[in-house]
Amino acid sequence: MSPPDGILLERAGSVGWIRLNRPERLNAFAGRMRDELEEALAGYQDDDAIGCVVITGVGRAFSTGGDIRYMAEVLEAGEEARIEELVRAGAQVVDRIDRMTKPVIAAVNGPAAGAGACLALACDLRIASETASIGITFVRVGLHPDWGGMYFLPRLVGPGVAAELIYTGGMIGADRAERLGLFNRVVPAAELETATSTLAGQIAAAPRQVVAQAKRALRRSLDSTLEEMLEHEERAQLEAFRCGSAREGLTAFLEKRSPRFGH
Repeated sequence: MSPPDGILLERAGSVGWIRLNRPERLNAFAGRMRDELEEALAGYQDDDAIGCVVITGVGRAFSTGGDIRYMAEVLEAGEEARIEELVRAGAQVVDRIDRMTKPVIAAVNGPAAGAGACLALACDLRIASETASIGITFVRVGLHPDWGGMYFLPRLVGPGVAAELIYTGGMIGADRAERLGLFNRVVPAAELETATSTLAGQIAAAPRQVVAQAKRALRRSLDSTLEEMLEHEERAQLEAFRCGSAREGLTAFLEKRSPRFGH
């Protein structure tokens, strides 16, 4: 029942790419694909040469979520333990992204539906092709959103719009998704990889410790008080001064050159 491995890894300088690779099934998740994705993220987190990670899809889709045929087969076989494993594996992917110190970009090259949409929302940034679309489509097949969708979606678009997208299970196009804040930017399809590579390279070139602290602060900010965030900012800023990134950054500015952070 398990399909072939569905993850391709590629390194481009200090950027690690993860390509969801089941194009014949629109990169729907089945078998060990969720586990492979989590393992790939963990590997890049532990790789000191990598400063930013990109997730995208092979072919014409980002990911249409869980493979309906595969899930139906597992359900029909009465493999309840396997269903539980699939649900937990999706949660583990999102938890991994959340705990990583390295930013993760979703390059949404086509439809992102169900778990595929929630995977994109769990990433730090989303760049989309003008042909992309996104939808929290779980209700269409009688399922409840998972992969962190109930957490990230209302924080990005507010509870009212989140309710519309969740209750109807509809897909929306790239333009509306950008207006709502689901996509950071939309670019022509032919320019998606170039635009993503440029942004990922800029992030990877920044001082890693500062970016890691900023990611941690952003993830905590919506659930923290102003006092808590001021305390975090103070600790992070003093750490930046002590670790040398501030010295190099300020000196480079005064010398009118690009900074050379040692990461």
